Amino acid sequence: MANPVRYTNGPDLIKGTSLDDWLLALDGNDSVYGYNGNDEIEGGAGHDRIWGGNGNDDLEGNGGNDFLSGGAGNDELEGGAGNDSMHGGAGNDELDGGSGNDRLSGNIGRDDLDGGAGNDTLIGGPGNDTLEGGRGNDILVGGTGADEFEFEMGHGHDIVRDFQNGLDKIEIDDFSRAQVRNLINNATQDGGDVVLKLSATTTITLEDMRLGQLDMSDFTF
Repeated sequence: MANPVRYTNGPDLIKGTSLDDWLLALDGNDSVYGYNGNDEIEGGAGHDRIWGGNGNDDLEGNGGNDFLSGGAGNDELEGGAGNDSMHGGAGNDELDGGSGNDRLSGNIGRDDLDGGAGNDTLIGGPGNDTLEGGRGNDILVGGTGADEFEFEMGHGHDIVRDFQNGLDKIEIDDFSRAQVRNLINNATQDGGDVVLKLSATTTITLEDMRLGQLDMSDFTF
């Protein structure tokens, strides 16, 4: 990794090179372009817009309501504090929303999406993705591919928009097979949706699903 290039606390337009860049935007509402290379970009405070470009990039929004786009390559995106919009692009990407009400989109590849705290929207896109909303009332959309939706107690009231019966899987942290079987037996039909109640404060709603479709094969351990 190249030596860090730091910019001012004002609004900056920052451009990387075809090499491996380390760009530190500091404060201000900055626009940062990594271009080619395996870049490390830190947004700092402010509402930043960061594009990684080609290469395996590491993007951090930190404070503010940030926009992060990994581009091509296997990228790692961290939103930090604020209501962030994050896009993995092509490649097998890892997205972590952090705190705030975030929108995460994996796009093409085998992506790992973690919303963190807040009421988040996670969209896997094409590929076999892993989605975990974290704490808060989250909306999860796996997209095409065999996706895995992860939950645990205390994560809030989550909605899975496109659970593909027989293809997608549900994982509930620290739940035994007996607990999952009991969860299925006590599931309810709410209109066209199935509701799994882990506790009074933790539910999973599977949209466009019938109780008769739900069985142990839909879960992974």
